[in-house]
Amino acid sequence: MGLKEQLIKNKEDNEEVKFYISEYQSSLSYRLGENDTPSQDVDWSSFFDPYIKLYSDLKLKLDNGSSESPIRDRKMTDDILQSVSTIQQSMENIASNTEVWNNMVQISGIMGGLDMMGTPVSRFIALSILNDDLKGKIDLEAVDGNINNLAWLVYDENGIFVERLLVNKINTLSETQDMFITIPDTTKENQEFKQTNPEIFEQKPTKNPSDPGVLTGGVTETYRVKDKDGQVKLTAKDLSGNMVQDFYEIDRETIGKSLAFTLTMDKISAGLLGAYQSSDQVIAFNNNVLAEVTDFYLRPGIALKDNQKDRFQKDYQKWYLEKEIGKEFPSGEPRLKTPEVKEEVVEEEVVEEQVI
Repeated sequence: MGLKEQLIKNKEDNEEVKFYISEYQSSLSYRLGENDTPSQDVDWSSFFDPYIKLYSDLKLKLDNGSSESPIRDRKMTDDILQSVSTIQQSMENIASNTEVWNNMVQISGIMGGLDMMGTPVSRFIALSILNDDLKGKIDLEAVDGNINNLAWLVYDENGIFVERLLVNKINTLSETQDMFITIPDTTKENQEFKQTNPEIFEQKPTKNPSDPGVLTGGVTETYRVKDKDGQVKLTAKDLSGNMVQDFYEIDRETIGKSLAFTLTMDKISAGLLGAYQSSDQVIAFNNNVLAEVTDFYLRPGIALKDNQKDRFQKDYQKWYLEKEIGKEFPSGEPRLKTPEVKEEVVEEEVVEEQVI
């Protein structure tokens, strides 16, 4: 299975989980008499009781001077106390992710939404359980008995293991990134390019001369396809009600060669490449947005090389020309169809003269 097929399969699997959640949420109002506790929280007593007892024993030994290794025991008591704040910080970081999770899922696959292609299915399920969207169970463990290496263990409603999330990694990651990858949104920058280049994109003046013009959706005459005589090439198309409309074709090739276009597109794509510590967001943008035009995919979880970054910038230009600029635009107002003039062939009667 190639990379494209793997990414599409991963997206389909996540979409299946998303649909299951939607079905579950839709049925809640019909099952008000049933106990539908989404997830079982951590059994804090079971986890902390042994450490509370250990802390008490060590503290007593330290206080009465009976500790055989005061430095080691004091470090252990400090670690136990520190674990509480570490867990609390982790819970806050998880909450900061889950509070925006639903919105990211709702707009998944588009700019600003969750990257369904690159998000592992286990992470999608785990965050859905942590957000109480799915039934499941959450445990906490000290890996290899080390209180400094804690981990959340997430299980589904059938007790099947889903994912282990290391507490320290969550806290470190949350300083710069989320627990999931979103697709960057360049809608504002894309629109600003059109608004600030009236020599390319046609604008309708506003009542207040100081206000920017309103984009019509068309382009100025320089960027319209011409015929062999240098005139704007128009194509008439039928409308309803015996009307026709002339359309001109937008010369996207000429726009793509303009200095304003290349400089601005490179600025936007370079901004994406430099905005994040990892390449994950740029890869998500490529796979979910640019690939619609280029059919070129990048493997998630890697650092982009210089040649891949160069291609990303060139592909951004291709995508913009294809998706953000139309192919044609109406010229003038609709008009009535011109009646077709049918030439009537009049057959002349040949009168044969009879010679009497």
